Amino acid sequence: MATGRLWPLGAAALLLGGLLLLDRLAPPDLTRARQFALILDGRDGTWLDGHTSADGLWRLPVRARDVDPFYLALLLKTEDRRFAAHPGVDPAALARAAWQFARRGHVVSGGSTLAMQVARLLTPHRHTLAGKVRDLLRALQLQWRFGRAGILDLYLTLAPEGRNIEGVRAASLLYFGHEPARLTPAEAAFLVALPRRPSALRPDRHPAALVAAARAILARGAPAAPAVLSWQAPRPPAVPHDAPELLGHMLAARRAGIVTTTLDPLLQREIRRMLAARPAPLRGTFATLVVDRDRTIAAWIGGAEHACPGQAIDLVRAPRSPGSTLKPFVYGMAFEAGRMTPRTRVNDIRMAIGGYAPLDFDRRFRGETTVGEALRLSLNIPAIQALRSVGAARFMARMRAGGATLRLPRGAGANLAIVLGGVDLSLFDLTMLYTALNHDGMVAPLRIAPGPAPPETRLLSQRAARDVRAILRGTAPPDGTPAWDDVAFKTGTSFGSRDGWAMAATARWTVGIWAGRPDGTASPGLTGRDTAAPVLADILSVLAPADLPGTPDAAPAHQPMAALSPALRRLPRPDGPQVVFPRDHADLESRSDDGAMVPIGLEASGGRPPYRWFVNGAPLAVPLGARPSWTPDMPGFAHLTVQDATGRHASADIRIR
Repeated sequence: MATGRLWPLGAAALLLGGLLLLDRLAPPDLTRARQFALILDGRDGTWLDGHTSADGLWRLPVRARDVDPFYLALLLKTEDRRFAAHPGVDPAALARAAWQFARRGHVVSGGSTLAMQVARLLTPHRHTLAGKVRDLLRALQLQWRFGRAGILDLYLTLAPEGRNIEGVRAASLLYFGHEPARLTPAEAAFLVALPRRPSALRPDRHPAALVAAARAILARGAPAAPAVLSWQAPRPPAVPHDAPELLGHMLAARRAGIVTTTLDPLLQREIRRMLAARPAPLRGTFATLVVDRDRTIAAWIGGAEHACPGQAIDLVRAPRSPGSTLKPFVYGMAFEAGRMTPRTRVNDIRMAIGGYAPLDFDRRFRGETTVGEALRLSLNIPAIQALRSVGAARFMARMRAGGATLRLPRGAGANLAIVLGGVDLSLFDLTMLYTALNHDGMVAPLRIAPGPAPPETRLLSQRAARDVRAILRGTAPPDGTPAWDDVAFKTGTSFGSRDGWAMAATARWTVGIWAGRPDGTASPGLTGRDTAAPVLADILSVLAPADLPGTPDAAPAHQPMAALSPALRRLPRPDGPQVVFPRDHADLESRSDDGAMVPIGLEASGGRPPYRWFVNGAPLAVPLGARPSWTPDMPGFAHLTVQDATGRHASADIRIR
């Protein structure tokens, strides 16, 4: 007797176990429900850009609680009246549909529930009897797994709404321009009607049919809904493309759904328009980053405004040679270390420093000047002296500790060429570094998404940052631009005219401009001052002024020169002569095409001219007023010596090939 009573329980347990096993062996495929499009919103919620999901559809995550209640009620009255009662399959609806089909010979009403529709939307297939049976079984499984709330969320995400649009949220945004939390009765009817026949009711092809279907749904489901007859089908959806480079960055990071950014939509669009209207460098373009005082990015333009080779590169993130734009930070670290002051006298003359003998950009030298003037004029010799006093390795370490990624040429170590652009750096990182001038030497990661401010790192001391800012505020603006006393301004040009830069910091904004060709080739005539700086001036003219009280960026007062140590009053110059060219241990080619040996120019600096030259101990005859040169007799090694008027000398050993 007891065994007879336990048999039903055992059978039920066996059935339940079998169902659980089947559920494990054949789980529902949720791939489509988890593939979402990406939409970028500005700081005010304005749609800036977007990209379809991996399967090419506008599909966005949505929950029933975020959808207008009237739409939900209309949906259930139209598609699944007994949604709250059945387990995923409605036997009464199926029986009614079968009876109507048997009597009339064609389908009068469907028997599909929302769960059955979700099953078909997850794994689309042809409408066959076998497919219907699979949908029925899968509907039971889906409702068992996710419940009624989960079924409703899946339907709202996957419902076909015409064209390549799926889900009520994507449809509401694309057709009506707003979230589905608030829908008019007409809009709700439109979104309920479209999934029933998405091809036959497309608003861009069959608007009259769509209007008729929506009216019929409202008449059955909400007969008291107002303004039905005046409703018109929405315009075809239009997707803005105002932040394509940032969109690409987000896609690479596998972001999906609606992402709210810190971009200012009006500013983003205005700067894109300005850049598109301005002639670009030869087969090149511009990139721009605008950062607000709270280090949020207000505009991100990566170079897609001009047709040019390599334009798919986001030039905000691309590593490029920064030219002279790192000089302010080199001087700032030298100020901080007590190696020089803005008023220290320095000689801008031809000299070799650490085996390196650069020229200024215009190939002229200014003689004696101040450190502040050397920074404003972007002179190379004083900058190299400043970096040597700081230490190239220490400078690199400070930059990296501040969050910047500096890339040296393969196989190269930290060297004095860093200050002249001998390292690669992105516009993103360079602009981040320049924000230190607005924050008393502190840097922090730039933010593209709302949220708490990240921790700060000290890049320069407060006094050094304010000194640098005060110096750069004295830099002359681009030609044709009114005086801008509140702008700390710096330009840079990389070797070979490949990159032109203009950087600026005001009391509120930090702006970075890059100009050049995305593929990295040279653009003859390109310079930071003539190419990038006018764009910077245009952008600054449309930025809102700072509303900060007081003048927190005022430069501190310095001690009188007489109170400074002699080492800080004037940087020392080499006492004796130097061999500037050729450098020690240089390997030179000195043959013409016909095999004859050609002259090698000789250059010296320092000490007290006139100079005398010796080759392998023998004096070299140099005509009065002529530039010294030497023609080797044959390939091999040579020992060069230069002697100044006081008898001091310097040497270099070279190899001739």
